[in-house]
Amino acid sequence: MNSLIKGIFDLAGSLICHQLPERSLTAGNLVLPVCARDTGIYAGIFTSFAYLIITRRLNAQRPPRIAAAVAMTVMMVPMMIDGALSYAGLIETNNIARLFTGLFFGLPIPILLVPAANFSSSGPNNVPVLKKWSELMIVYTTGILICVLLLHGLVPYFAAGFIYVAGLLALISRIIYTLVCRTITGSRRRLRALTALGSASTLVFLYLLSAYILQPLKDVLFAR
Repeated sequence: MNSLIKGIFDLAGSLICHQLPERSLTAGNLVLPVCARDTGIYAGIFTSFAYLIITRRLNAQRPPRIAAAVAMTVMMVPMMIDGALSYAGLIETNNIARLFTGLFFGLPIPILLVPAANFSSSGPNNVPVLKKWSELMIVYTTGILICVLLLHGLVPYFAAGFIYVAGLLALISRIIYTLVCRTITGSRRRLRALTALGSASTLVFLYLLSAYILQPLKDVLFAR
C-alpha cells in the first residue's frame, strides 16, 4: 500500500514538476513528489483553501481590500524573480529560499481566486473573502509553520503528499469553476457537473503533456 500511495503521489507530481531529487525535500527518507518550490506553492494554496473552507468563505463575493491585495501581490514577486533568474542560470538558490518564496506565491492565490467566481457587478457583494488583517496574519503564520515542519522533515510523507495533491486538485477545480460560473448560467448542480468534467479533462491533458513532452524534455535537458 505504501508503494502504491508513493506511486500515485509521484505520478501527480510529474504533472507539473521536474522532480529533481536535489531540489526536493524529504520526509522519512522519501523524496517528496514535487520540488521545494512547488511544495511551497501548493502548501500555500492548501493552507488558504483550508482556511476559507473552515471559515465558510468559499462563496465569498467581495475581494480583499486594496492594501491587502497589494501586499499579497508584492510578496509573490520574489518567487517570480528567483524562478526566472534560476532557470536563466544567473543565480542558484537553495531549497529554503525556493520553499518559502513558493509559499508566499501560493498563499494569495485562493484568496484572490475565490471572489472571482462569485463577484456580481450588480449585486451587493456582502460576503468578504477576508474580514480583517488579522485573518491574513493567521493564514500566513499557518503556512510558514507548515513549511518549517516540511523543511525539517517533520511532516509524514503521506501528509506532505496529501497537501500537494489536495492543493493541486483544489486549484484546478476552482479555476475551472470560476470559468464555468463566468461563462455559463444554470443550476448549481449543472455548474458542479461541468466543473468536475472540466477538472478531469485538465488532469488528462496535464498527464499527456507530461508523459509525451515534459518528461522526455526533462530527460534531455538534465541528462548527465
